[in-house]
Amino acid sequence: MIIRSLRWRLAASMVLIIATVVAAVGVFSTLRVTRELNEMLMEQRRAETGAALRVLRAGGPDALRRAHEVSGSPILVVDASKKVVARYPPELTSYDVGFRGDGVLTLSRLESGRSESLMLRIRPSPVAGLGDVYFLPKRGEREKLTLRPTGHRLLIAGLAAAALLAMLVMLTIFRRVFAPVEALTAGARSLAGGRLDARVPVRGDDEVAELGRAFNSMADSLERNERARRNMVSDVAHELRTPLTNMRVQIEAAQDGLLPADARFLSSIEEEAATLARLVDDLQQLSLAEAGQLRLELAEVRVAEIVERAAPASVIRSVPDDLVVRGDALRLVQVVRNLVVNALAHAASRVEVRAARVGDKVEIRVIDDGPGVPDEHAERIFDRFYRVDASRSRTTGGAGLGLAIARQLVELHGGRIWYERPAFVIALP
Repeated sequence: MIIRSLRWRLAASMVLIIATVVAAVGVFSTLRVTRELNEMLMEQRRAETGAALRVLRAGGPDALRRAHEVSGSPILVVDASKKVVARYPPELTSYDVGFRGDGVLTLSRLESGRSESLMLRIRPSPVAGLGDVYFLPKRGEREKLTLRPTGHRLLIAGLAAAALLAMLVMLTIFRRVFAPVEALTAGARSLAGGRLDARVPVRGDDEVAELGRAFNSMADSLERNERARRNMVSDVAHELRTPLTNMRVQIEAAQDGLLPADARFLSSIEEEAATLARLVDDLQQLSLAEAGQLRLELAEVRVAEIVERAAPASVIRSVPDDLVVRGDALRLVQVVRNLVVNALAHAASRVEVRAARVGDKVEIRVIDDGPGVPDEHAERIFDRFYRVDASRSRTTGGAGLGLAIARQLVELHGGRIWYERPAFVIALP
């Protein structure tokens, strides 16, 4: 229903607010103008009736006519019983005069089939020897009083125009605001339906545009994660398939008598089983590290000792003896060893490990003189199962978990690891 739409509810609220403000201003202005007009008329009437009363008090055969000429107002004179004893001008004789209990004076007449009536709340002025004198509104004052309905009509027309203008302005604003919101709603429904490529158009720099950019960033992240999940399943299947296939082929060959079941056969089977065990161990270790459930035995550890345990004698070492970090020695040796093994696999002739204090961190650099990691792969080499070698050769790429495990272990120590040609760099507190 349209009433349930936020757009129309806001539009109706804004129109109501604007109409209320315009109505309040109009009523206040009308009351103020009416009050000032009445005060002006009353001041003018006091001056005119004062002069007319002096004429009446002076008396004379023609006093009523002269008082009318001075004040310009029709005059009624009544006695103590509210009976009319005199009136001027003569046209007042066509009116029936009455008095209500609340002091209101009523004038009414029927002329040419039309009824005309007037109710006035006027305080009489007593004149000795004459009675109570009422000065009625002049014709011009009656015309001014008849302008009030016209003013009310103008006020109503102004309210309608203001409401229409407010509606047009609000619809324009709401179209600008709610169009991106509707696009976001459609995009969210597409994401919920499995369309991870759904994106929304973004224009401008306001809060709604920022929301659109955040939505697109979230969609990008979901799409990357889903792609990574699918790739991981494929990679795990690939890594498990290779040693299992080798074992199956060798066992079938032995069963068919094509391969003797000797010590060499058993050694080959054991090697493939060890490969499977390492892969499972790596996956479990990576899963625990990512979940933050891998226990670390923290202690003060000399960096030189870590490098000595991780690097073979062929690796050049430039590590001061006084560098100390707080960490799990076994895990840190595993990290450095992963990097050294990776460097030895790709180096042309030389691998070096350096360590130095940089600010409040200790940086360990593993450097080799090999071709290095191409720039387009530098940010992804720490992803699990990611290998620069597209052929996925086991002799050059391993299972693609070593660097992912190294990153998780370093981050568990509160450090950071990255590639900076021609070295892998570890920064530890």
